[in-house]
Amino acid sequence: MADEGSKVWQRVLAQGSRITASSLRVLFDQDLTRPESFSRYLGADAAQNGLENQDLVFVDFSKQLIDQQVLDELLVLAKDLQIVEQFVEMRNGLKINLTEQQSVLHTALRADMKTSLIVDGLDVVAEVHAERQALKKFVDAVRSDKKFKKIINIGIGGSDLGPALIYEALFDTYKSEVECAFVANIDAHEIKSVLNKCIAAETLFVVCSKSFNTVETLSNARIAKQWLSEKLGVEIGNKILAEHFVVVSAYPDRAAKSGVVAANSFKIWPWVGGRYSISSAMSLAPMIAFGVDVFDEFLAGMRVVDDQMQNSAPENNLPLILGLIDVWNCSVLGYASQAFVPYAHQLKLLPSYLQQLIMESNGKSVQVDGEPTSMRTSPVVWGGVGTNVQHAFFQMLHQGTDVVPVEFIGFAQPTHNEILAHDTLVANMFAQSKALAFGRSLAELNSENADDEIIKHRVMPGNRPSTTVLASNLSARTLGSLIAMYEHRVFVQGVVFGINSFDQWGVELGKTLATEITSSLIKPSKNGESLKDSQDSQDASTRGLINWYRLHRSNR
Repeated sequence: MADEGSKVWQRVLAQGSRITASSLRVLFDQDLTRPESFSRYLGADAAQNGLENQDLVFVDFSKQLIDQQVLDELLVLAKDLQIVEQFVEMRNGLKINLTEQQSVLHTALRADMKTSLIVDGLDVVAEVHAERQALKKFVDAVRSDKKFKKIINIGIGGSDLGPALIYEALFDTYKSEVECAFVANIDAHEIKSVLNKCIAAETLFVVCSKSFNTVETLSNARIAKQWLSEKLGVEIGNKILAEHFVVVSAYPDRAAKSGVVAANSFKIWPWVGGRYSISSAMSLAPMIAFGVDVFDEFLAGMRVVDDQMQNSAPENNLPLILGLIDVWNCSVLGYASQAFVPYAHQLKLLPSYLQQLIMESNGKSVQVDGEPTSMRTSPVVWGGVGTNVQHAFFQMLHQGTDVVPVEFIGFAQPTHNEILAHDTLVANMFAQSKALAFGRSLAELNSENADDEIIKHRVMPGNRPSTTVLASNLSARTLGSLIAMYEHRVFVQGVVFGINSFDQWGVELGKTLATEITSSLIKPSKNGESLKDSQDSQDASTRGLINWYRLHRSNR
């Protein structure tokens, strides 16, 4: 972690004080080669990794508020903290999740089958590939049988956001005869709205839960089972129902105990964090939709970036550099939030996916040594799809009092043939990054003979940092590369912050309290009587809310 008193970190902080006296306008004027100096390719070692040129991702971070001196100091910080070496340790199975005594091996999920990785006496890569063979056999059987026309993924968090992102992102590129839907919220309105559009005999439920203790998932699985039983006219427990359920879990034996009987089950491992499980069997639904070969391409794109993070020279290590810039913006320049804006309808779920990946990983205030951190850790992550959000929150980005770094994501080749519309879409993305960086000065407005009464309202300060991510097309490999890049940026941030990016005790507390409160809500009530203090350990506010709810709750 970056020690507050270390000379290296103090030099980085000093760079922050220096650079804020400058501006992006000045930095571009001083260095005409700046766009070339501050851009890199994701998957730069493509030739030896089998990645085709059309799958390369180009990243321009020249509109970030940095210069070469800043980048050099950030790379010195990375060397001082041994970030890449720590990444290698993670990839080799060191138990870096100290609070849960777990290895962190999401990278093993896409490791080449020729690789051997022994952890606790087991070759985890061999286990992963054995499970992938079982998945392939199942997926091929479902796709060839054509019985199931609708796949409903039941999960929440990483068991929902990852597979939903893959499906939405790749549907236009690869098409599918199978339609997927995703149910997460315990609010039954969601699953009911999905079930109303399904034919029971043609519906397969994929129930995803690492722990199989997740209340939301168990509740939705119960509703699905009851619906299927009623529609098919069979009793609960009938083996016909089991053919319509698949379980994905680290503890599949818990499924039957919870009442979810499935004819097929697939495993993930305790060393896979939920928000890092996108490259596991948790993505079974899009695997069925597009086929295993497409998913293998997705994994190959991830593996290229895993290798780049581990093996590239620091000055060419794009995931490392972007992770350091994330730290720079959040912890040095003090920007409290970060916006992700894909100019691609297919990536409309990306901001939500990144919210969990970044904020659940690094939204911590305690260091690995148990001491409170002295620096700002995770930014607030938000965003939406361009151009929609230009008419929503971009006013604040351009002229608001808070500076928000923005990440734009776009593609040169759409999956449709409306090229003029696509050119206009991309032009808007470029225009927004330009306007954020350089703004519009009072002098420029004066030269336009603008109305004196409103001229000051039209000034835009600029100097708002952004990064632009461009790829030729949205392929499975491209998507895999992007997701791995974001995973590794989170890792870089966590090392600098000195926190454990792989636990989530704040989430666990909420789950525990919800279980306690649920028992209070469902206690039978006589004539609207409230809970007595002696019967309830809740605080006064929560107790009052429980009482009000009980007075007005539905008794259906």
